[in-house]
Amino acid sequence: MTKENAEAGSDQSDQSDQSESENILPVEDSTADNTILENTPVPETSEEKVEKAEKEDTIVLKIMREGEMDEMSATLFTGEGYVIYLTDGDWQQHATDAWTAAFEGQIVLNGQVQLWIIHYEDKTGDQVKGELESAGYTLENSDMTRQEGEVIYKVRLNEFENDVWGVNYCYPIEAEEGWGALLPLIADTFAVSMEDQ
Repeated sequence: MTKENAEAGSDQSDQSDQSESENILPVEDSTADNTILENTPVPETSEEKVEKAEKEDTIVLKIMREGEMDEMSATLFTGEGYVIYLTDGDWQQHATDAWTAAFEGQIVLNGQVQLWIIHYEDKTGDQVKGELESAGYTLENSDMTRQEGEVIYKVRLNEFENDVWGVNYCYPIEAEEGWGALLPLIADTFAVSMEDQ
């Protein structure tokens, strides 16, 4: 084979490779699209969260701990004007809308893990954020956050038509991977009850 024939042959194979790749079309797999759509979570509106909360007394919260997925059951708590899921066996109520973390009936981490609900009546979200900023909170992701010594304080604000609710929680820095991961999941379950809407 001459040098010219070898070059011509390689040019033809390059062209046939190109034409083959140009003619390759993606294969449509309708089942893959349906699977993706079925498994894609759709964000809930506050009304849907309330509706869902009223139908289910218990749910399972999934949390990543020490590299493994952990499932924790949570029971619906109905407060005055709101609902929230609290993980089973983890809380002792110490005031009307406030709880301290417990294990087997005993307060854990010197009572530094707490959760409480505040209803900011007749205030806008901006007014509440301003008050929290004055108290040393800064916006971090979707929560207002401040640190006092070794304890982290967070507030998740929920705004509903000129009505603001705060899901407040705190935990020691040493519990960041445990309580620090669980408390935001609990805060996510908060919803205003139907009577107040």
